[in-house]
Amino acid sequence: MQLFQVQRRSKFGGVEISLQIKDIPKFERQNPHIGVNVLYWDEHGSGFTVEYLSPERGREKQVNLLLLEDDMSTKRHYVWISDMSRLIAGRTKYHGKTYVCNSCLHPFSSQRVLDNHVPFCIQHSPQQVIYPNAEDENDCVLKFRSRSKQHPVPF
Repeated sequence: MQLFQVQRRSKFGGVEISLQIKDIPKFERQNPHIGVNVLYWDEHGSGFTVEYLSPERGREKQVNLLLLEDDMSTKRHYVWISDMSRLIAGRTKYHGKTYVCNSCLHPFSSQRVLDNHVPFCIQHSPQQVIYPNAEDENDCVLKFRSRSKQHPVPF
């Protein structure tokens, strides 16, 4: 119902309904109450990537879309993401609701922690966090080998 209301009040003048990512800024200019973020699912790569991040973070409605592409043809479809926490839930062992940064797609356990993170994250372009493979013992262990680069401890 919420998505239908956004569509009914939205202006599409000069923007084709088969919306391309390059047309999203024009759509946002015509609809000053809507911000659009687009994610892309790359099943052969490393999962989700940020295709478009709205520069307008303070808008009344923030719409998150998932862009799906058919391998057999060039058909592309947008799917509305109603809850980013559910989409990104598999990235963490935390079993409660998470709060997801739209720029780096990192899940946080509370809104306060996300609010502290966002000012630093938006200083950079959208980033993709690649998690290590938990099943590969060599990939999931962090080791520090450059002892020569250590700083001396003052005590």
